[in-house]
Amino acid sequence: MKTTVGVVTWNASGLLDTITETLRGLMEHCRVCISDNASTDGTADLLEERLPEALVLRNPVNGGFGYGCNRIIETCSTDYLLFLNADASMTPDDLSVLEEHLCDSETAGVQPVLRLWGWPMVTLSAGCSMNEFGYGYDMDFMHFQPEPGKATTEVPCITAAASLWKTGVLKKVGGFDEAIFMYFEDVDLSLRVLATGMKLKLVADARGMHMVGVSSSRSRAELWELRSAAYLVRKYLDGESRRLPWYWIRKELGSMLVGAIAGKNPLGRLGALLTAPVPVEHVKIPEETLAWVTSPRPMRMPRPRPPVPVSLPGCTDPVLPGPGWTSSGSTGPWGFGCLKVPGEGGELKLRIRQGGSSGSLALWSNGGIVGRRFVGPGKEVTFEAEIPPGDGRLYVVPDRASQVVKLEHADFETP
Repeated sequence: MKTTVGVVTWNASGLLDTITETLRGLMEHCRVCISDNASTDGTADLLEERLPEALVLRNPVNGGFGYGCNRIIETCSTDYLLFLNADASMTPDDLSVLEEHLCDSETAGVQPVLRLWGWPMVTLSAGCSMNEFGYGYDMDFMHFQPEPGKATTEVPCITAAASLWKTGVLKKVGGFDEAIFMYFEDVDLSLRVLATGMKLKLVADARGMHMVGVSSSRSRAELWELRSAAYLVRKYLDGESRRLPWYWIRKELGSMLVGAIAGKNPLGRLGALLTAPVPVEHVKIPEETLAWVTSPRPMRMPRPRPPVPVSLPGCTDPVLPGPGWTSSGSTGPWGFGCLKVPGEGGELKLRIRQGGSSGSLALWSNGGIVGRRFVGPGKEVTFEAEIPPGDGRLYVVPDRASQVVKLEHADFETP
């Protein structure tokens, strides 16, 4: 076996079924190493019981995601190492595609196109990058993309949620920086790999699945992201001084002020900033490479994380809401809204009101477009479509970003 799959866990008992199913599917193809960061819910014991063939490392402390990954790197003896989040999955076939693209000498790591768990037309990551303020991001996050292409392209960074690396390169650069507890540690690793002259690539022929918002709450995540961003700016963007540049401080003060006006206590962000680690040394990357990493990508920037779909006005059993809707039942900045219906097929009836400009509205299933209607501004239309059996995931997609669609009513009748 030439590949080890490494998974970091911390109090992940709620994900045991997902982890077990994914790793059992990969075990015939690669070794499995689970690095547990001192879970208190029995995660390590349960995984040893379910996956006796796997190596389970019991770390004495929860040192963060990078810390857990480094324990895997230390034990890895295979040529390749696949990092896979506990809330992500990949098939053996997709892993084989990644392995094929990691054979050339200039490539250090590759990642698949990551799709939203259960909604395979929504992209969560098509490579990663970092802006001039030190914030890492997944390109195309929460974009509706029926077909993201099949080309293999060079990208600035790749995500640790699902990526395949040459083990020798990981050991050469020292693995993950353990000063970063959570968030953007994969961006940091990628930048240090770029500094060696090697390349990172997106393999669009390979697919993976990833959940959203499982590891931490958004408010808590924002504070970790702030700490990591301050660290990365000092490490890569402000030269030997390793100080926070004035443009960065000015922007953060503005964010605190806006938050305070909105009723948020700025002390949380201030505390996170004051406790952000200072890098031991500045890492020099060629100017043209750094400019490529931080260059604006307006068409590929991440969209906000959508609210968890619990209920939706107008939805009646058996129609269930998926991601992409605001709490009022309108399509938000994501540009689509998802609906789940029974898999045996039937007739879907939607009553939809168009806000903003006029335009066409398409109803997609995972197999393609199942219907289209033109809707005038402020008008309400009824949309009916036959949904084929086996396809219970649907996407309501306006053609233009200026269109805002509100779902007034949804009903589904099985044969």
